[in-house]
Amino acid sequence: MHRRYDPVSVFLHWSIGLGILAIAVLELTRGELFAKGSAMREGLRAIHEPAGTIIFALVLVRLVWRALHAPPELPETMAAWERFAAKVMHVVLYALMVAIPVVGMAATFARGRPVDFGVFQIFVPLDGILGKSFARPIKELHEFLGQAVLAVAFLHAAAALWHHYVRNDDILVRMLPTRASVPR
Repeated sequence: MHRRYDPVSVFLHWSIGLGILAIAVLELTRGELFAKGSAMREGLRAIHEPAGTIIFALVLVRLVWRALHAPPELPETMAAWERFAAKVMHVVLYALMVAIPVVGMAATFARGRPVDFGVFQIFVPLDGILGKSFARPIKELHEFLGQAVLAVAFLHAAAALWHHYVRNDDILVRMLPTRASVPR
């Protein structure tokens, strides 16, 4: 029985998590500190789509990797409800990490704009199909899902810390990038 996640899973976990956090900070900064139409606000917006695309690609790689590489088994000391909660938490996180970019792209298409991947663009004229009146609710859904993934990720991190400091098991340590011990 392997107790630690493999290095690829650890890399993808932390890259995706930090990427989501970085985009959240970027969006909060952009929305709160810079006026609509300002060069800085538009510059930060221009970072959002390519950064989100990279994170989405990492999420897709993570899903394939996870399908091909089983995670370590949960400690036997975990109750059935804890195992169930852990599985639900991961399913919700994965669902949100897929839904957010898909809904974000739909919002962009509904505004009649292409999604800019830096090297190339994709354009689906949803504005002609749905009408631009759908752009705002789709964008609001994208923002809501972004807030939801932050909340679920916070619960995920809180659970890992609870396992580490209260339960004294290896749930947290097995996902750390190194074997360095973490104080309890």
